[in-house]
Amino acid sequence: MKVKKAVITAAGLGTRFLPATKIVPKPMLPVFDKPTIQYIMEEINDAGISDVAIIISPNSTDIKRHFSEYPLLEKNLKETGKKELYDIAMKTRSFGNITYVVQEKPTGLADAVLCAESFAGGEPFALLMGDEIYDYSSVKTSCLKKLINEYDETGASQVNTINVFGDDVSKYGNLDAEYEGGRLKVKNIIEKPSLSEAFSNLGSVGRYVLSPKVFDYIKSTRPETSSGEVYLTDALKALAENDGLYACEFDEKRYDIGDKAGYIEANVDFALKNEKIKEELKDYLKSLSEKL
Repeated sequence: MKVKKAVITAAGLGTRFLPATKIVPKPMLPVFDKPTIQYIMEEINDAGISDVAIIISPNSTDIKRHFSEYPLLEKNLKETGKKELYDIAMKTRSFGNITYVVQEKPTGLADAVLCAESFAGGEPFALLMGDEIYDYSSVKTSCLKKLINEYDETGASQVNTINVFGDDVSKYGNLDAEYEGGRLKVKNIIEKPSLSEAFSNLGSVGRYVLSPKVFDYIKSTRPETSSGEVYLTDALKALAENDGLYACEFDEKRYDIGDKAGYIEANVDFALKNEKIKEELKDYLKSLSEKL
């Protein structure tokens, strides 16, 4: 079955970015001149998907407002002849069919995914974290397209993977995987292990394409005794054991917007792509480097 739907998880409280995220959801934090979640929506559309569910918190109205019409602004831009800005504003409501699903309590990623079961309707779906963006402008195939293509060919769920070392090992789900028939097949996965517990240097990150069977595995997984949270990695482990799970390495630059250093890096890199300010910014960065 073809992958025709995508889910964005955007219900987290964004505590690492307080007080900025007290009112503004973390996926709405701007990277240069667009909110993070718009980059993600563009990535989804570029992969050929127009049916999207966004998992939001109960008080998260900003995301809805961003992708909705804004008559007063649109009227003003049109009447004052600001066509370029008008087109930019109109693009925010041209991303296809968006469904908003409320996650009532911040009880983890697996619960957020489970909120999308009705939306998925028994079909495979792409899953994207709302605090990661990828610059795929210089690569032939984005990681999301690659994951979708691999699912179409194998019929098995896919995870995105990166090489991690040192302290970074404990920041991600960790994969026990080896190549079979030219593909990286996952045998096991563990949630954020210590360095001594890790299977490998392969971490799972921000983009997935999952079989609808993942919902059954989430519902049958026992919560962790310490946190009461059901880990998505436990459901992925069940997929690996029973249905097949593969890992894909990606070529583009990944930015972790949930990390303050990653957020600043993304803003600088995307600003340097803007023709209007890049030279001025380069001059400033050069002058700054002389003081460091």
